[in-house]
Amino acid sequence: MSDTPNPNQIFARAKAAHDAGNVTEAEPLYKQLLDIAPGHPDVLHLLGVLYGQTGRFDDAIKAFGAAIAKVSGDPSYHYNYGNVLLQMKRWDEAATAFGKSLEIAPKNPDTAFNLGLVLKQGGRLDDAEQAFRHVISLNADHADALAELSESLGQTGKLDEAITLQERAITLKPNTANFHFNLGMLFLKCQNWDSALTSFDETLTHQRWHVPALAAKAVTQHETGDDAATTSLLDMDGLITLQELSLPDGTDVQALGDFLANHPNCIWERSDTTTRAGAQTSNLAKDTDPTIGTFITALKEKIEIYVSTKQPDPSHPFTAHIPESWDYSIWATILDQDGHQDPHLHPAAWVSGVYYLEVPEAITDRTNKAQSGWIEFGAPGYGITPVRPPIIRRIMPEPGKLIFFPSYLFHRTVPLSGTARRISIAFDVIPTKWRK
Repeated sequence: MSDTPNPNQIFARAKAAHDAGNVTEAEPLYKQLLDIAPGHPDVLHLLGVLYGQTGRFDDAIKAFGAAIAKVSGDPSYHYNYGNVLLQMKRWDEAATAFGKSLEIAPKNPDTAFNLGLVLKQGGRLDDAEQAFRHVISLNADHADALAELSESLGQTGKLDEAITLQERAITLKPNTANFHFNLGMLFLKCQNWDSALTSFDETLTHQRWHVPALAAKAVTQHETGDDAATTSLLDMDGLITLQELSLPDGTDVQALGDFLANHPNCIWERSDTTTRAGAQTSNLAKDTDPTIGTFITALKEKIEIYVSTKQPDPSHPFTAHIPESWDYSIWATILDQDGHQDPHLHPAAWVSGVYYLEVPEAITDRTNKAQSGWIEFGAPGYGITPVRPPIIRRIMPEPGKLIFFPSYLFHRTVPLSGTARRISIAFDVIPTKWRK
């Protein structure tokens, strides 16, 4: 009796383990198959999928590339390759992959939908519109495609059709918070304040902590002249907390600033952020390098104290529910001459904040009448053009200053003047469980 392993049996075991989500069992079986049949395209393809699911994107790209080089006519190869590129935010390459899959299987609505998503993310709104229309031609009840097409049309000013499509999406999936939010944003652009407020309230019915909806609701209330309600949501003095955080003993500010500016994941002019003429790192929350690690520990201690001392207040959405546990996102921003951040929110977070490590003297100088380099709260983003002047508060950055604020407050940086760098360390508290 032969002891040679049966490839079909190994493949069945690998596929069953993979389908069950047991990637630690599936991966060595796939590799065993490649030892038996080097370059087998189906195995390479599935290994690429597995690598993508576990965040090993470089390995996934190599596996997909090898599989497609062997068999270029299988639409699933290109589709799954596109999904990995989508996760990597490589929009143009993902669009090429989905486009190739759609050439081979033109009646696949999932492929056409993902193509529309990456085209939209890449700023190719006209092409995205056509992709979403293709989805709807294949499946008239594809609620997500209706919603995405509506949002794309809203960005290009085709508001009447956008509203009709969004309302159709809501009839198909009435409990989807973002559908109600998107409809509210369309009404906001039309200056239909009452309908916008109704939509934002409906959003918050389905998702009690919806950062963009709270921000947009505050803008809408301000536009309607409801100053009492606006003041509650935009109480700049009561909601923004200023503290000091001393650097751990022995910290060299210059060395820490240089470390952040030259960090391996610090990228200048990142397309996926609101930072302009500057750089931003990825998440530093788990960075164990002692140059930053002791500061991260000190910052987390401050954040934990801030959250733990908050008392529930059901009359205000910020304190109506307080996190019991959370994840951290912590990153550094380095701004150069003319550097700034456009108005933005932190949609995944409950509270956000910023610590100032390096602040050019020109920012704190009394002659800085333009308040360049200051942080500003209140001016809306998301393409909102306010009719009434917004409620604004500006705060001067200073080394050691720590600011906490609800994540739904729009904020930006006034563009810098001068050439000295400005380094801040921002953070998000992202709830994983709410207090009962």
